[in-house]
Amino acid sequence: MQSNWSFPVGLDVHWQSPQSVAFSDPYLKNWLLDTGSLTERVQSLCRQFELVVLGQGQQQMHRAEQDWLGSDQGSVDVREVLLCADGVPWVFARSVIPHALIYGELADLGSEPLGKRLFNDARFTRSAFELCTLPSTAFSDNLVRKALWGRRSRFARDGYRMIVAEVFLPPAPAYEKG
Repeated sequence: MQSNWSFPVGLDVHWQSPQSVAFSDPYLKNWLLDTGSLTERVQSLCRQFELVVLGQGQQQMHRAEQDWLGSDQGSVDVREVLLCADGVPWVFARSVIPHALIYGELADLGSEPLGKRLFNDARFTRSAFELCTLPSTAFSDNLVRKALWGRRSRFARDGYRMIVAEVFLPPAPAYEKG
C-alpha cells in the first residue's frame, strides 16, 4: 500500500452537476452515481477490506466546501481516509463534518467507515451528487490514465450538514470496462 499520504491531502477542485458531464463509459457513470454505500460496494468486491485513516481534525475548508456546506455549521473537522481492497487503495475520501455531529452521532469513529453510520441511520438524508475530475498525478506519480473521477454529496441530520467526497484512485474497478 502507498505510504506517501500526508494529512490533510485536500480536495480543492471544481465540482459540477452530473447533468453537465457527457459520460462515454456507463460503467464509470454507475460507480459515480450509485446512491448506495460505497464502502459496502468495495467490500463486496474484495477478500480483505481495510479503512486507513489518514487523519482527522479541525482544518480549514476549501472555498467550494464553504460555499456548499454553508457558514452556519460552526466548527468542522476534516476526516480523510483510504478505502483499501486487498491492500490496494481504491478510494480516497474526504469528509467535512460539523463538530456537533463529531461529538454526537459520529463520536469515536476511529477506523470504522463513516458510511456504516450514515447508511444505518435513516435520520441522515443525502443530496444529489456533484462530480469532479483530477489529473492522475493528483494522487499518484504513476500516469496510469488521463483523469481521475470524484464525487461528493451532502448528508443532513437535525439541521446539520456534512460533505462526503470520494475520488476513485487508478486501481479502482470504476475504471474497468463493465
